[in-house]
Amino acid sequence: MARMEKRRHAWMSWDYEKEERWLNELSAQGLHLTKGGAFSSEFERDETVRYTYALDYQGGLTKKNGKLDEYTELYRDVGWEYVSTASGIWHYFRRPWEPGETPKLYTDRESLVEHYKKIQRVMAVVLLANVAIVFANFTNIFSRLDGAMRWGVGVPVIVVYASLFVLLGYGIAKMNKKIKETGGEKM
Repeated sequence: MARMEKRRHAWMSWDYEKEERWLNELSAQGLHLTKGGAFSSEFERDETVRYTYALDYQGGLTKKNGKLDEYTELYRDVGWEYVSTASGIWHYFRRPWEPGETPKLYTDRESLVEHYKKIQRVMAVVLLANVAIVFANFTNIFSRLDGAMRWGVGVPVIVVYASLFVLLGYGIAKMNKKIKETGGEKM
């Protein structure tokens, strides 16, 4: 009987290739993904097989709308097994490992560039939405609170939002670098 294990991790969207490498290293050690997650994933131990893993970012795919089955069938037709999803947007695939082979979901430059741009656009939308949210929050903070209370609440909120803005800005820049390196134009 296979033994189940959990592993904790933290990956950023712009570094999803690091997660792929990590999954491939674990598979070489006999741990195989059964359920992906944002900060924790589940694995099954089986040292008799080894897989190559790949991740894809696709939103709006559900069994209910039929798009998930359509999507997974496309990859199944070219040899990929659908494993799991994380947050309904990151999809995990695997195929049997072959020595010297490094299969990828995106095999041409144009589709890879579009993949990077999709991730970059989502980060840009999240950044802009949070800019609007921070202005709304500060309007409330400064109109409803006074004196020390205003700064006691305002400063921590500023620190949280500044950190978020820096993180998202960094992610957008990293995706832009990948787009350029792949041969696509920048956003």
